[in-house]
Amino acid sequence: MTTLANIRLAASPTTWGVDFADNPRNPAWNRVLDEIEASGVDTLELGPVGYLPEDPQILGPELESRGLSTAGTFMFQPIFDDAREDEVLDVARRTSGLVRELNGEFLILVDQPTDTRVATAGRSGAATRMDDASRRRYLERVRKIGTIAGENGLRAVFHQHAGTNVEFLDEVEALFADVDHECLGMCLDTGHLAYAGIDPVSAIDHFSDRIDHVHFKDVNGRVLAQAREEGWDFWQAIATGIFCPIGEGVVDFPGVIGSLSSLGFSGTATIEQDRPPDSSTDPLADLRASVAHLSPLLSSDES
Repeated sequence: MTTLANIRLAASPTTWGVDFADNPRNPAWNRVLDEIEASGVDTLELGPVGYLPEDPQILGPELESRGLSTAGTFMFQPIFDDAREDEVLDVARRTSGLVRELNGEFLILVDQPTDTRVATAGRSGAATRMDDASRRRYLERVRKIGTIAGENGLRAVFHQHAGTNVEFLDEVEALFADVDHECLGMCLDTGHLAYAGIDPVSAIDHFSDRIDHVHFKDVNGRVLAQAREEGWDFWQAIATGIFCPIGEGVVDFPGVIGSLSSLGFSGTATIEQDRPPDSSTDPLADLRASVAHLSPLLSSDES
């Protein structure tokens, strides 16, 4: 086999609906690790700090016994909220410290959805942007998190996300124009880009100098169209299955992988399928389906 793109697939507790560590509906963490192992994927993001055991002396052996290593993980925090800055920075320190101890590479910054922006997810024309003063404070907080990651030997990458203050193309462009690349790279998420009306293939070319990490995610075109037409909020779209197994949606994954290969991207792409933790769908079956779809796109027979 010859590799078309030097991309290592990873999994995430997000596919099991784990966005918040303290959600009582979360599945047991050992079940999630067992099912990631069963999927055949050997790399993972850790999910929100506090979901898996936070002591690396406990978590490290749990990963090792399953043949798993970590690429890093995300912090899904209210970066927008001035009153919660100390809390957000504390989570950044805890998350970075755990990833460092487990030899991971990335701290992924994901802002939490706001009530105002949740209501206009996927609809740029209806979305209210941050005012200048709020945006300055937001950028300074992002820089502080980037510094914390760097102090722990990690690369900070920003993840554009539906229903947040950095969702649409103008907002993503402005963020990267105002925060130095040395401080912050990009986690390109194909699904959240498509949800926001941004073509992921075009985005790879547009942000080629910032992409350090990738999330592979697909979007159900029927659900997306209905969400836009009927003005659904982000959480309703998630509950209705806007994200689907890779290959079943509208994202052009041959184009995505071809563009990443042409770019010379070498790194981890984490498969995610955002869903509620009590979804009736089967996360392991969906992850296996996504891996099965991606595997032939990532390699070809030698001639």
